[in-house]
Amino acid sequence: MHMLKRPISTFAAVLSAALLLSGPTAASGQAPRRDIAAPEIPPGAIALEAPAPPASAPPETWSVSSGDNVPVVQNVSTPTLTPFLPAPGKATGAAVIIAPGGAFYLLAMKHEGWDVARFLQAHGVAAFVLKYRVHPTEPRAAGLEKGMAALSAMPAAARLAALEAGARIAVEDAQEAMRVVHARAAEWHIDPARIGFMGFSAGAITTMGLAYADDPATRPAFIAPIYGGLSAPARPVPNNPPPMWAAMAADDPLFGKTDFALIPAWEAKGGAVELHLYEKGGHGFGYPGRPGTTTLEWPQAFLAWMQARGLLTATR
Repeated sequence: MHMLKRPISTFAAVLSAALLLSGPTAASGQAPRRDIAAPEIPPGAIALEAPAPPASAPPETWSVSSGDNVPVVQNVSTPTLTPFLPAPGKATGAAVIIAPGGAFYLLAMKHEGWDVARFLQAHGVAAFVLKYRVHPTEPRAAGLEKGMAALSAMPAAARLAALEAGARIAVEDAQEAMRVVHARAAEWHIDPARIGFMGFSAGAITTMGLAYADDPATRPAFIAPIYGGLSAPARPVPNNPPPMWAAMAADDPLFGKTDFALIPAWEAKGGAVELHLYEKGGHGFGYPGRPGTTTLEWPQAFLAWMQARGLLTATR
């Protein structure tokens, strides 16, 4: 396996592309969007503490791209956490909070959230889907397209500032999600020492931001950034960082062509890393992976890693 040595240069360059709309065919990035009714939302969402949205905040609306038909939500101004708890006899005590992706302008809630959670739930892992706050746009598909076009047209410095602001807010919501799961761990039959965090694309960046925050109260026991950047870190890795399981496709147009320098930097500070680099799969393959590629193996590979680390050993 060859590791390509052309690193992605800046945070803004990779996140500002329109193809970060996080669908299985996101590489096209140009298919028009259309409005849809909100899909059936899993019950039980818990509102997280966050500043109240302004009265002028646009409503949440849903759309799909005609290129991938993946439902996404925009204008999330109230963060929530939706539990997917395994049956008592199947519960292992492990838990994973899941952050979907979407360039901090939208969230791909289904194939990078609910579907992943149901898979983990079926295997005895308590899963929680985080719907974190994103940058507002005008309502509906037309408003989302307009907002993404405006992002792409910004000067590099302004684009970087907008995306970093989105990441900061997402990390705040991720930290609050960790606090909630820790506080209710006994109620949900979760081992507080086995609460991890997984994210896709922008959600992977949120995952890394949570780990870099290195707050003992919100530090995940393990992390799983999926198709996020693994190039040289822009800031020092914290000491003894949480073990990391990472996956991406080598043909990912955003993050696949990198030096993977984050891995030795993570290991140098005492962190363990397992990377699954699939030959094909592009960006945004989500759950269960892209048909016709070995990305379909990632869910089982992640469970095998959890098993090998003792994270699935049920506790009384």
